Amino acid sequence: MARATVSTGRGKPVAGMALVAVLWITAALSLMLTGMTASVRQEVRAASGARQLVEGRAVAEAAINLALQQMAAQPNGVTQKASVLLSFRGVDIQVQILPFNGLIDVNSAAPDLLQALFSVAGGMAPQVAEAAAQTVVRWRLQRDAGGRPLGLEAPEDLMLVPGFPYEVYARIAPLIAAGQSSGGKVNPLSAPDGVLVVLAKGNVAVAARIAAARDAKQVGIDLTQLEASFVGASTSRAYRLIASVPLPDGASMRFSQDVNFQMTPQSEIPWRILQSDSAVAVLRN
Repeated sequence: MARATVSTGRGKPVAGMALVAVLWITAALSLMLTGMTASVRQEVRAASGARQLVEGRAVAEAAINLALQQMAAQPNGVTQKASVLLSFRGVDIQVQILPFNGLIDVNSAAPDLLQALFSVAGGMAPQVAEAAAQTVVRWRLQRDAGGRPLGLEAPEDLMLVPGFPYEVYARIAPLIAAGQSSGGKVNPLSAPDGVLVVLAKGNVAVAARIAAARDAKQVGIDLTQLEASFVGASTSRAYRLIASVPLPDGASMRFSQDVNFQMTPQSEIPWRILQSDSAVAVLRN
């Protein structure tokens, strides 16, 4: 006698729920895999970028050393702003040479020059810039326990002055030095373009004209449109060298080093490094 088969109707719902669970697990694993892949790629890019910067800095330092060797071979040194193209391991590096007498010495510049620096290059309002200049002068004239003026030994010492804004320092940093130039005045023939704009009290056209004439090695350049009290004709044996290095990813980086040509009995090379960039500037096209 045949037995009747009774169906409970529960098989299909159970199978459907199992299928949904499998799909959810698959989707979750897929998302996890995608996230892990993206994370790995990001880490690889970061590692590659860090390696490029390390290698780029090494190339920049090598190029600066090559430039210093060339400068040491010149009897009279470099007396004006200059630029040289050097090659190291198949990479072309542009090295800019800035004598310190073309930079604004924040340790000896007069209040009027500091005010022009802070307002024209730093972006401060004129009245605020005047107050900041007076504050800097008062700060550098303070005496230490031995009775010596505190002064500003390095450009970043401006950040020790109470209330001095970091954003202003960041804007003016490429234009300043501390304690290495003569008399607090600036030699326009050695000055970068940004300093020329300060000397011209913000007149970009005047600064551009003087820069073009200087770079073309013209003789007897008319400097009468610059503020006379800011201008000097001193020379310097201290320099800022800025190397621009192309990177494999199409970007470029800049690295700077401040040096002073000064021989001592302990010296093996005719220059002394005053300061190197603790960080590099990366420029992307």
